[in-house]
Amino acid sequence: MSMNIKEILAIQLNFLEEPVLQSAIIDKGIITEIKAGTPILNEGSYVKTIPILLKGLIKVAKEEEGKEMLIYYIYPLESCIVSIHCGVNQVKSRIKATAEEDSLALLLPSQQIAEWQNKYSSFNKYVMNLYQKRFYDVLDAFNALAFQSLDKRLLSYLNAKTSALNSTKIYMTHQDLGDELGTARETISRMLKKLEVDKKVKLHRGRIQVIH
Repeated sequence: MSMNIKEILAIQLNFLEEPVLQSAIIDKGIITEIKAGTPILNEGSYVKTIPILLKGLIKVAKEEEGKEMLIYYIYPLESCIVSIHCGVNQVKSRIKATAEEDSLALLLPSQQIAEWQNKYSSFNKYVMNLYQKRFYDVLDAFNALAFQSLDKRLLSYLNAKTSALNSTKIYMTHQDLGDELGTARETISRMLKKLEVDKKVKLHRGRIQVIH
């Protein structure tokens, strides 16, 4: 993608409709390429810039005792509501955000966010819609933990992952899956074998193919 910020605003972010807001974003925003596997936010860090994802996929996760559990994904035209909260309130992040694939983001200075939200209705609506979506994401994750059996959670996770990546092939180890779902690698391996017998997945070395 070789567009400048003005072109991106006209094509992708045209819901941010106030001309003065668009001028401010053109003046303050920076377009940045993010390679797959690159952390864009670490736990314990202050947030200086807020990303609006233009292309790619970002995983937001929580680390605890060496394990990493998925909280939600950030898709194109979305932002990280935790980053917005931490940036506006100048508090340290309690989550980690990492590019799952090569991505492109528009970075906005965190100190401008509250001002733009107060001044411009389209920007305020964008942020409030993000809060609502993330609330439902977290609620779904809680419901899965509280009410779904682990095998159903695993299959739901795999289906969500293929949707996020727009591919039926997932390049993850059984240990990675265990870390994200908060269980042992051996348990994941056993359940994946069962899913393969049920023709829900096909297992390869370092790769899982989900059968829809």
